[in-house]
Amino acid sequence: MNRRTFVRTALLGTVSSYLLAACGGGGNPTPTPQAAAPAPSPTPMPMATPTPAPAPTATPTVAPTPTPAPPPTLRFAYLRLGWAGCEAIDELKLLKERGWNIEWSRIDQISALANAYAAGQAEIIDMSAIIAAQMHEKGVEFKIFSAAVGTLGAILVRADLNDISSVPDLRGRKVAGVPGGTTTQDINAMVRKLYNMDLFTDTQFVQASAPPDVANLIINKNVDAVLIWEPTTSRLTESGVAKILVTQQELWKQVSGSPNPQVHVVYLARPDLLEKYPKLAKDIIEAQQTVADMWKKQDEKVIQAFATVTQLPPDIVKVALSRTTPLAGLGKDLQETLLAQWRFNRESGVLLQSDIWLDPEKARKLFWTE
Repeated sequence: MNRRTFVRTALLGTVSSYLLAACGGGGNPTPTPQAAAPAPSPTPMPMATPTPAPAPTATPTVAPTPTPAPPPTLRFAYLRLGWAGCEAIDELKLLKERGWNIEWSRIDQISALANAYAAGQAEIIDMSAIIAAQMHEKGVEFKIFSAAVGTLGAILVRADLNDISSVPDLRGRKVAGVPGGTTTQDINAMVRKLYNMDLFTDTQFVQASAPPDVANLIINKNVDAVLIWEPTTSRLTESGVAKILVTQQELWKQVSGSPNPQVHVVYLARPDLLEKYPKLAKDIIEAQQTVADMWKKQDEKVIQAFATVTQLPPDIVKVALSRTTPLAGLGKDLQETLLAQWRFNRESGVLLQSDIWLDPEKARKLFWTE
């Protein structure tokens, strides 16, 4: 018997049993239960048209404001008696108020400052123009991004000497200076050009390492004359120890025919630093311009700032500020002046040896211009 036949037979048997019971067949009759009355059908409630629930307003996800990274700590070194403007930038915290963290170092010797930069102990420095060129010749990488101050130097003679009234009178005399400084090298180059005389070989030249050494030599009357720069010049003249024979700017005017001041000191920094933080150069130039404006007005804050750094009396500082020309930025005129100075020192001086200084376009690559 297949499955279909089996199911059909079973269903027929069940139906037959129900029919027999309904007809009273079989044993004792089982009362037929009364069927329950059907429950009334509920009256259907009218269907309310569902109002769609308002879509939830999406709250915009606000990305957390990233905490700005703190500015890096940069190392700025400068010559304590260099007279550039960074003394006041340091003391007046003009870079800190622009958001920079600066670790300042004050160094007494030019050679020590140059070596600190070359060794990576400083990333930004002030440096005299001719020594900066010499650093380049030695393979030190940097970019000059601003001038700082015009000519600072002079030849001083002892105030008690009356037999030295011109540069040629220095022949055979004892003359002191810092050979590793722009003042000494630049003045010697101009004296060579104008008087056919070398201050290193045609005098009894005495080498010093820093301005205080030069000052002590003439104060103690160990020498007859010195090559020195501000503010030591004002210290010596105002105290009556020495008098000015000729200034560096007067010599420059004679050899160049230009009334514009030489660029004595520049600011330079590592090229990769200026590339990474282009705002840094702009902020230093702005700070330098602020100092320059205050410098020209003989602002008491600047006078006190220079006095604090140099440890010189404010009245000496005031005289030195009045004798010097602050600069800021690296405009075309300043660039051309620097190029002319380097060329002149290559042609007439004894320090610079590279022919790059004879090619303005090659030398111009040392400048940082955004």
